[in-house]
Amino acid sequence: MDSIGKLVLGWSKGYCGGKADYIDKNTICFACGNNVTFVKEDGEETVFPGPSDGVGPLAVHNINKVFAFANQCLQPSIYVYNYPDMEEVALLEGGAQLEYTKLVFSSSNYMASMSGLPEFEITVWDYVEGTKLCSTYVGPTTSNSMSFNPANWRQICVTTESSVTVWNIEQSDQTFLAKSAQTILPLEDGMGVIEEEKDDDRLPTRASTRMTKVTIDLPKAAIAGLVGELAQRFEELIDERPRVLPVSHCWAPTGDIYCGCRGGQILKIDSEQCIAKVLYTPGPRAPSPASREDSTTSLKLGKKVSIASDMDISAAISDLSINTLPEGSVNCLSLHKYGLFAAGQDGSVRKLDVKGDSVKVVDSCPVGVSITSLAFATTYNKLAVGSSRGSLHIYDLDKPGSAKEVFDIHNGNFVATAGLCGNEHCVSIRQDGEVQVWSIDSSKLVSDIPVGLEATSLACSPLFHIAVVGTVTGHVYVVDFNDFKNPKIVQRTHLHTGPVNHIVFDRSGYIMLTGSDDGYVFVLDGRASRSFEVLGHTKIEGDIQAISCFSAENSRKVKVAVTSNSMENKRMGATKLIVFDFTEAVLKDPKGSYASLKTDFRDSAINKLTWSLAVPSYGVGITANNVVYTLAQHTKNIHKIAVPEELPKVPPGEISFLTHNEDYAGHDLPGGRVLMSPHQKWLASYAPDGKLHVRTVGSLDRRVEVSVHDYRAGGIQNMSFSGDGQHLFTTGYDGVMSCYKWRFTASGSSKGKSAVEAARALRATNIQAQQNEDSVVRGMVEWAPPTHGSRPVTGQKEDVEILEKEQAMANDQIYTTPTPVPGQDATWLEARELQAVKEEDKEYAEVKKTLRTDIRDMRRTIQTMMQENETLPDLEKLGRHEFDLDIDAQHRLQADAEAEVLRIRDEIEFEDLAKQYLQELIKKECWDDMVVKGRSILAFKSNMEVSNYPMRARSEDELEQLRYVTQQREIENIELNGRRELTEVSQKPAPYLQYLEDTPNAQGAEDELNETDDVENEGKELPSTAGSLGAKYGGGNPLFYSQFELHTREQKAFQIVLLQDAIYRIKQAFNKEFDEIFKRKEQEVGKIQDRNKRIRKILDDLDLVESMSDPVMSDLEKPERLLTVQDSEVKVEKYMTPAQRKVYEKEQKLEEERLAKEKGDNARERALDMMMGGVLEIKKEDELKKDIAVPAFINQKDQDDWTEDEQKAAKDYEKKVKDLQEEREKFRKQLEMELKKLQTLIQDTEENFDDGLKQVFVKKTKTEMVISQEELKIVRLQYSMLIEEELDTQEKELNRVLDHKRQLKTLSTQTVLESKKHVDAFREQYDILVAEDKVMDKVFKREFHDATALQIDQLYKLFRRRPRGGRGVLKGADTPIYDSKSGNPFSDRPSSARQNAMANSALEAALAELDKEVNMPEGIEIPMWERMCHYRRQKIESEHLVKQKALVLADMNAFLQRRQEEDEDLKQDIEDINSSVNRLKGDKMRFTCNLEVQLVMKQGQVEVDPGSYIHDFRESILIHRSVVEDLNGRIRQLGEGKISSMTESKDFRKGIIQLEWEHKKNLMQIEDLQNKMRDINMMKVTREIQSFLNEEDHEAKKAQEISILEQTLGEQRKHHEKNVDEHKKIMRDLKRVIRQKEEQNRALDTELGDLNVTVNERTHINDVNAEKEGDGGREKRYHEIVQRRKLVDLAKAQAQEVAVLRAEVERLRMRTFPALVQVEH
Repeated sequence: MDSIGKLVLGWSKGYCGGKADYIDKNTICFACGNNVTFVKEDGEETVFPGPSDGVGPLAVHNINKVFAFANQCLQPSIYVYNYPDMEEVALLEGGAQLEYTKLVFSSSNYMASMSGLPEFEITVWDYVEGTKLCSTYVGPTTSNSMSFNPANWRQICVTTESSVTVWNIEQSDQTFLAKSAQTILPLEDGMGVIEEEKDDDRLPTRASTRMTKVTIDLPKAAIAGLVGELAQRFEELIDERPRVLPVSHCWAPTGDIYCGCRGGQILKIDSEQCIAKVLYTPGPRAPSPASREDSTTSLKLGKKVSIASDMDISAAISDLSINTLPEGSVNCLSLHKYGLFAAGQDGSVRKLDVKGDSVKVVDSCPVGVSITSLAFATTYNKLAVGSSRGSLHIYDLDKPGSAKEVFDIHNGNFVATAGLCGNEHCVSIRQDGEVQVWSIDSSKLVSDIPVGLEATSLACSPLFHIAVVGTVTGHVYVVDFNDFKNPKIVQRTHLHTGPVNHIVFDRSGYIMLTGSDDGYVFVLDGRASRSFEVLGHTKIEGDIQAISCFSAENSRKVKVAVTSNSMENKRMGATKLIVFDFTEAVLKDPKGSYASLKTDFRDSAINKLTWSLAVPSYGVGITANNVVYTLAQHTKNIHKIAVPEELPKVPPGEISFLTHNEDYAGHDLPGGRVLMSPHQKWLASYAPDGKLHVRTVGSLDRRVEVSVHDYRAGGIQNMSFSGDGQHLFTTGYDGVMSCYKWRFTASGSSKGKSAVEAARALRATNIQAQQNEDSVVRGMVEWAPPTHGSRPVTGQKEDVEILEKEQAMANDQIYTTPTPVPGQDATWLEARELQAVKEEDKEYAEVKKTLRTDIRDMRRTIQTMMQENETLPDLEKLGRHEFDLDIDAQHRLQADAEAEVLRIRDEIEFEDLAKQYLQELIKKECWDDMVVKGRSILAFKSNMEVSNYPMRARSEDELEQLRYVTQQREIENIELNGRRELTEVSQKPAPYLQYLEDTPNAQGAEDELNETDDVENEGKELPSTAGSLGAKYGGGNPLFYSQFELHTREQKAFQIVLLQDAIYRIKQAFNKEFDEIFKRKEQEVGKIQDRNKRIRKILDDLDLVESMSDPVMSDLEKPERLLTVQDSEVKVEKYMTPAQRKVYEKEQKLEEERLAKEKGDNARERALDMMMGGVLEIKKEDELKKDIAVPAFINQKDQDDWTEDEQKAAKDYEKKVKDLQEEREKFRKQLEMELKKLQTLIQDTEENFDDGLKQVFVKKTKTEMVISQEELKIVRLQYSMLIEEELDTQEKELNRVLDHKRQLKTLSTQTVLESKKHVDAFREQYDILVAEDKVMDKVFKREFHDATALQIDQLYKLFRRRPRGGRGVLKGADTPIYDSKSGNPFSDRPSSARQNAMANSALEAALAELDKEVNMPEGIEIPMWERMCHYRRQKIESEHLVKQKALVLADMNAFLQRRQEEDEDLKQDIEDINSSVNRLKGDKMRFTCNLEVQLVMKQGQVEVDPGSYIHDFRESILIHRSVVEDLNGRIRQLGEGKISSMTESKDFRKGIIQLEWEHKKNLMQIEDLQNKMRDINMMKVTREIQSFLNEEDHEAKKAQEISILEQTLGEQRKHHEKNVDEHKKIMRDLKRVIRQKEEQNRALDTELGDLNVTVNERTHINDVNAEKEGDGGREKRYHEIVQRRKLVDLAKAQAQEVAVLRAEVERLRMRTFPALVQVEH
């Protein structure tokens, strides 16, 4: 198809608020998808199509009128085009590998680009020459703004969210170098100056507690163990204080930078010193203005909201947000000569007056939308304002307070687009429901209307002027476009329960199909005359992916193809193809094709066939002969499938797959759609790769391809043809809508005309129908949303139904369920189903009534039976479930209950399993792995508790490490002893124990401290210096290092291992003693329990009741009991399964049988009872309990009737009773004594055990102390090793920095040498140019050897003549960029390139003026004059070249000087680092040698004042207490003596001071009296005093003087007013004279310029003849000077005489005053 023609871009729409810049005085440029759009202020648009790879960042140069953009591909390039010719100016390559993120132009011929991954570099280009000047790495950051300094292209400012960096471009001839200077951002609270950290010495640290003066200061990075880049950025990383976030900036003419921050702060940054200062801190955050009434929430579907309404909304913002700068209001900044303009998300453009360090809002203009872009026109009288809403405004500075709208196309993603009937307009739909009408020819927005819901699809009828919009809620809106400027919604139908993703019209427009993911395809009549009636629907399996329909030209039969996805993965494409058709008969009478009253079509009526696709595909397009086209999911190719007329016959259970016949090259990415053209001869396909392919059905292997949208954003979303096929409309996920049109070749124009002819034929066929339908639509009433109060609330309706049902059941009446009615927003299918229910109710009303009556009678019978059942006995009662008639429901409920029980049981089992697993873990960790189980011993009589040390078994690694350390220490000791025997004389020290034995009172004075000085073996270190008492408690080890020998890291590690072993042995020793006391308690508890058993027996024999308690071992003492659960601890009944319960019952039955047998005939027990009374042993206490049998006659006879034998028996009985009583009393006393003895024994046993336990408790306390001492030693050693590691880390970092600096030094040295070489070479060239320039002067006469001497002199003077200096004016510019009257703040500071161009232009104009023949002297021929002019031009060009080279040489010298300074700085840095390394090594050596030792000593007293937190012992000493006490006694004695001396001195001094005070008092009184007498003598008696003394009525005289003064004051006031009027008149005259003089001065200035020229010419002439002229006025001037000198001397003499006379007059006047003679005493 490529031979037919190609697709060219007609226009493109989509502005999302990106950067919009002026490219000339009335044209604005911005990026639009893959294109660049140019918009004039009147709204006219021009689109420049970008490359197929897409348009990246865009930059505009409004001075040179060029724009540049980068494509988006691998190895991207930068394209530079001019405007308006759109010719390529330059192609810049090699600046990035993957992408460009920023492009900016300078005010001259330079451009800067910033690349992204992977290089992150800034590259500076000379785009005119197309060369790369330099590039530098900026770090992996994302820049939000970048710009050149308009007054100096050598400065570039780059801002990110965390930094502001100024890059300075340094130049040495053709060598360029970029140097960065980063600014430290201030804090959010407005602190502009960052205070440095306080000195560490002011804060107490752990190092300050050491009793040493040596401390080591390490940087925090070394303490953290960081080396490299992280170490350099450590301070930045740990700084968590919130700082400002720059988002925008602009340059000031002074070189400062104004920076706007996200929080609303405004910074002023000095680009030279890189110091930021906060000029403004914002107030409260301003609300973002609503750009317009949101379409998704709008209820009033009227016309478009105008800018006036936006202005009203913005005007509602408080004065605070307008007259101040709230947060988010400085996201855009632009500088004007008369102020700084700021704008942001609050929707207002503000003009700020920045004076010094203050910011004031001068003016504000509310735009009503969130502003994202600001750009001044080239004339600086207009400001382009871009918004995120998609609108563009122009703020005219000459008309403040309002903004003109250029366009407002509503920002929102385009969902779909379609061409309206008539091929003049197209319709688009935004995601938020905004329907827009566009003119195809002019690309202007004609009108728009919101539907109020999120839109998902769009289709336009080919029959008449309507558009159908599908929404996410399943609604379908019909919009009338007969009046393009005033569209209206005429109908809304709720068809689907899900989003309406597909809307398709057939070719004639009579049929409309809709599809959704709810699985239904609805068929509607597409004509308004039929009210868009729903004809029916069909069910589709799976999610509908695409719909396509085909109808022949002269046939009403419509063939429909639908693809769907029935798999779980919905993104893999369609797996089913459903084909069905609608014949003319079906469309005329669809009711005959329904399968039910729900209007669902029978499959046979519409010939519905469902196929399984062999390859998952996207999209569908159906043409004649049942040919279907799809896009394959795997290969991305186009598949051509011939669909059979009927399904093949396959065995049951098998699936027949539909395979493709042909495939053709497709797209690069999976997904997309295919679409047939209106005349069914072209096939279009589009995909997420952003490309659009168009083919003819006859030659699918040839295609027209165009890249439309960016594949990174998702590519093309929707595409449609115009009715005549001449235009193609696309929408993309990048928010852009494009219109492409055909540009046919000569051979392809006929095929293009065929589409037009087909459209014309169809239109001619349907012209009458179109007119009828349009008239019907125009007559339809505009649809309005329903009100919410028209129907009752659903909840209330349900409550009423429930109440009526309950009342009917209570009254035993028949309740008829009301016929349901559709809900307020029910779908069409739901309403149709309810309608079918109503019709069914009418048809079967009598049958239902009979059934309800039978059910009522049955209910009454069952209720009667239930009532009778309640009166029966319990054995005869039936369960309630027996009356359930619905057995299936009963079984279902039981099954549900059992399933719920099983589920809960499974959950409980899983919870129990998890708890059991956690129990096993805890048991293994805390019990099984313990060699010594943790337990406690409790005292009998107190709350004392002593616990042992739970201990794990040491691992093999720990034991191996201990063996290794032990072996190494033994070897070291053997080697040390050997060296001592060879080099030293062995001197055996006296053992400390022998010292204690020989010293008197040593043992008596031994206390806890002396215990610390005990040693068990000879030659060992004393515990006081060993630092712990571990040797006394089983922790001694001869392999320990002395604390004074721990210098190396290995020694410290060995010592830690040995100390850990010592702690382990100390715990073992204590546990051994603990086990002994534990066994003792077990024995004592057993003894006490036996004794208590005996005591209970005694109490029972004595018939006493006393409370007793047997001592038992608690759970703390027997913790293993916690691991076993007793049955008594379980408070709930044990659950048993049926099998377990059966076994349990069987065991119980056997036990009962056994007990029954034992209760039967038991010969053993019977014999024991008969022979021995039931006991095997006779006890004394049992016998004593037996009473003596009383003889029978005693109770039967009186005593008088007894016989002798009976009396004798009575006496024997009384004797036996007495003996029994005595025996009982004796036995009772024995039991009481035994009871007391047992109780005493128990008490003594408990007390003795408690005393022993107390000793163990003391031992445990001391053991804890010893273990803490050992652990403290370990902690100190670990801390020391940590400090060593930090020192090593710091040394590594310093060595790394040193190596880096040395590398930089090597590079710097090479750079200096190369720069010096270049400077020397350039200086030679410069010297040659200077010499050649001087030669031109010398050879001037030889060049004009044919002229006379006079002519040569005249020509040489003219040759030396140069144009007058002045600032040139750039001619030919259509925009006054550097007009001083414009608002450009840089108008008086153009760029260097612009200055050079202006100077060259001015020089050329001046030379042309000098070369005119009017300046030619007389007698000079024209050829000679022309030759002189040419030679003069050469001379001037040579001088100009020399000046340029001189400037270049100066720059090169400055460049060389800077490199030399950098080299010197690097040298100094290396020296500083070397000194730091040496100092660190010294600190490391001092730290290694100056060891920290732990001592054990008596408790003393701290006399050091505590600091802020802890004591500082660095300046302290350790002395004995007796020394302090002796010093205090001596001080107290001397103090008392001093106090007595001071008391005597005080008393004597007191008398002296009192006498001195009285003396001074008398002297002061004398002086005061003398002063008073002197004042009286010296007082002058003036006339006023005399008149006061002589006048009696002084007040009257004073009043008279006041009246005279008031009269005088009035006269003076009148005189003053008169003088003021005269002076005002004089001032008016003077002003008039001034104006006249100013006019005369201007005329004189003009004349002066001409006179200056004449004077200069005369000066040159006079210089030539100066030597010939004499000076005739010299004598005259000499006489004038002499005369003036004489007059001056005369004036001085006269002045002296006047002064003498004045003094004499004063002396004579003073003689008239009286004087009093001073009396001296």
